[in-house]
Amino acid sequence: MSKSAAILFVHNEVDTIGWWLAHHATIGFSTLIVCDDHSTDGTLTALSNAATLYDIRVQSADTTLSTRLERQTRFHENALAQGHDEFDWMMILAADEYLHFETARSVAEFTANAPGTTIPVNWCLFGSSGRLTPSAFSPVETFIRHGLLSLPDHRVVRHLVQPRSLDTGLPDPFSALDKNAVWDEARILHFAASDRESFFKRDSSATPEQAWKNFDRNDAEYDGANRWLPGSRRIASFLTQASLTDLYWRLKAVMTHADKSTLQKLGLTPDQLSVSSSSRSQPQFRFCTLGATQRLMLDMQTGSLVPVGETDTNFGRYNPLIMALEVSDTDIWNACLFVENPLPGRYLSLAGSPTLLPMVPLHIKIAENTVQSPVSGDDIHIAIPDHALTEIDATISLYSRMTSFMVLTAEGHNLAGLLRGIERLPAADASALGCAVAMLPFEEAERLSDAFPGVVPRNVRSARPPQA
Repeated sequence: MSKSAAILFVHNEVDTIGWWLAHHATIGFSTLIVCDDHSTDGTLTALSNAATLYDIRVQSADTTLSTRLERQTRFHENALAQGHDEFDWMMILAADEYLHFETARSVAEFTANAPGTTIPVNWCLFGSSGRLTPSAFSPVETFIRHGLLSLPDHRVVRHLVQPRSLDTGLPDPFSALDKNAVWDEARILHFAASDRESFFKRDSSATPEQAWKNFDRNDAEYDGANRWLPGSRRIASFLTQASLTDLYWRLKAVMTHADKSTLQKLGLTPDQLSVSSSSRSQPQFRFCTLGATQRLMLDMQTGSLVPVGETDTNFGRYNPLIMALEVSDTDIWNACLFVENPLPGRYLSLAGSPTLLPMVPLHIKIAENTVQSPVSGDDIHIAIPDHALTEIDATISLYSRMTSFMVLTAEGHNLAGLLRGIERLPAADASALGCAVAMLPFEEAERLSDAFPGVVPRNVRSARPPQA
């Protein structure tokens, strides 16, 4: 069986590295070989957690080499040399480059009938699609507009190579500048622009506006790469929950050892955590099904949400949705959406929510009768039958599904309360912790991320409030 590896040299890509890993595992690379160039944002931590789940071989750049280009070149050369006898195909990529096949279902299928030992794949330069700020969703679904095929940049190529047949030197991405780009069978989705804020944060050119104009190409729309999203979301959900489990144990250690240095980073003091808040009563929850004459359920065969009548219920196929509403005297109620029977998979898919958890955090705007993601800040449309929430009895089974979340948020949606909840929670529950983090105020979620770089996934951090 063909064995393949994608090679990546990376620096400070913590918020998107999980999607890069998930995408290239989904399209069939056997191994991902990643070198971290001494990132300061937690990229190495995220890679290390991911490496516990998949064949991701993580290393650090050679500090004896003074420039990033030298370190990158040395890593690329060593990776190809070391893979000489192990891999049939290898490919060097950048963190904003995603390999995509038009029809082939995997790397193995794409390379099966290769006419030679090297397969060039042209760039396809994607613009911002009008996005100004970072997104927690995959770049594949966030950026769907690209430059026209005739754009000169598209003549740049990445190469799938057979390392045993490779001559000295690295594959040259500029080797096909005299040829027209071709996307008939494959392309490199190049998300060089991403959103405007991220671009200008990382761009180091002397003329950033000119660079932005070059990369922000939005002439044509393409969503063909969406076919990889179910697989990449599934893998990304594992990575998200591995990071949150790591976060639980780190927070547990902070409380156990009364770590003053970390508490200071969080804007807290030991005194704030020594006594639980007595001014807040225990939160009350209401449990509801979604619908009246029909109920919204998860179709376990298709993964879609469908209305199901009482006479149509097939308990082997349909899994009822439950919404747990945290009663509040404000106009915005916190809520968690989950299915009545635990999922065999790792996350509940809800359009508009990026969280990739079995339980989806939500904000319910009572006065406006709308549902919002606390992470994306966008409204979420849930097609509730009859536009009705039907309150049901709060059974022991339902409460047990919410116990960890209730422990973490018993003293409010703030960092001090979260840490006291961590102290009381005897075991890690990634889904509950992710929902609790999503409901923190934006500034507190950012402090948590800064204090624990690499283990607070972007897809559970609360959205930045709109500027006045």
